[in-house]
Amino acid sequence: MSWKQWSIAEEVKFDDFQNLIQDQVIQVYENSTARGSALGTAVTAGMFAHLLDTSSTEYYNGTVWLSLSNPGDITDVTAGTALTGGGTSGAVTLNVNLAAVGSSVLASPQITGTATLAAGTVTGNLVVSGTATLSADTSIGPVTSAQLGFVSGVTSNIQTQLNATQPFTQPVLGRTAAYTAVADDANDLLYFTNSTAVTLTIPDLIAIGDRIDIIRDGAGTVTIAAGTGVTSWAGAGTAGTAVTFKMDQQHNGATVYKVAANTYRVIGKVIP
Repeated sequence: MSWKQWSIAEEVKFDDFQNLIQDQVIQVYENSTARGSALGTAVTAGMFAHLLDTSSTEYYNGTVWLSLSNPGDITDVTAGTALTGGGTSGAVTLNVNLAAVGSSVLASPQITGTATLAAGTVTGNLVVSGTATLSADTSIGPVTSAQLGFVSGVTSNIQTQLNATQPFTQPVLGRTAAYTAVADDANDLLYFTNSTAVTLTIPDLIAIGDRIDIIRDGAGTVTIAAGTGVTSWAGAGTAGTAVTFKMDQQHNGATVYKVAANTYRVIGKVIP
């Protein structure tokens, strides 16, 4: 099929009428049923038909009729809450208005990349895989997913709850036997009520600047000795890792300080 211009008085042949006029004109029918009854099998690829019941124009592709145009019933796109853009014609774009997002509901979200949580309330559990950085207070630094787990069920001051997660060992009061200090004794009190002599050994386990306080409240002498890892040990005017310091009087106190790497000083009411 093609396009043809006839001359005045030129005969229109049957094939030309069928191919160039009949098959290419836009036919009008009440509906698809009426079109099917009128055309039967006399359909060919490229035919056009307009259906009045749906106000749509269709074309035959050689197998089925396909809609060429259907205006539908959408008259405009309105930007709702936290959206901008929209329109009533042409290409319409919607954007998220981040400034207007006051709250959001996330059901089992998967967030890839960087997510910023502004001031607000988290209801339920906030689960973070990897490391989250709290930028509102730079002194806090990176927070691990395990630490964020403490946020779940917060009912009081969060700092109080975080402080409660710090390692702390309640000192054993009334020690009556020989004892070797451990790292958890740092900045704690070792309280002795022994009735006979005992030895307290201090290995190199605490951090520089930390201390261990000792009180002798029993009748027995408490002897303080350097343990494994200590290379500098001094107090009461003498030094040497083999030197021990005795708390020879009941109710006396002493303190062992770590002043440098592997270096300890013993102060208080002690004698070599």
